[in-house]
Amino acid sequence: MNLRIVIACLILGALTEGLAYWQRLWVFDPPWLRLVSIFVVYGLLFGWLSTTVADYSPWLRFAAGALVGVLYEGANVFLLHLFTFPNQRLLFLRGPVSLALGAGIPWGIAPLLTPVFRL
Repeated sequence: MNLRIVIACLILGALTEGLAYWQRLWVFDPPWLRLVSIFVVYGLLFGWLSTTVADYSPWLRFAAGALVGVLYEGANVFLLHLFTFPNQRLLFLRGPVSLALGAGIPWGIAPLLTPVFRL
């Protein structure tokens, strides 16, 4: 893994989770799972993925991130329940499938943008 890409993913995670906490977009129960998410999901999983696909085309990087994101969000909504969306909604998205897709596809941004931080 490229350390600069992992650090960029961690920063992205801290910013995203900070905004989500402030706006109550999703809620972790127990709250310390938010830190686990930043280090494990953003740092390790997306740091590794972003490093792995860094030399591929932007479309493939986004697609890989979106695919992993949809799988992660879907696993959470349907199985893991590490965090919840208040009232089963996120902005205009309602229901488990919409949440898994709508929250999962933007994960494609991480492997799309973070490789610019490598040397």
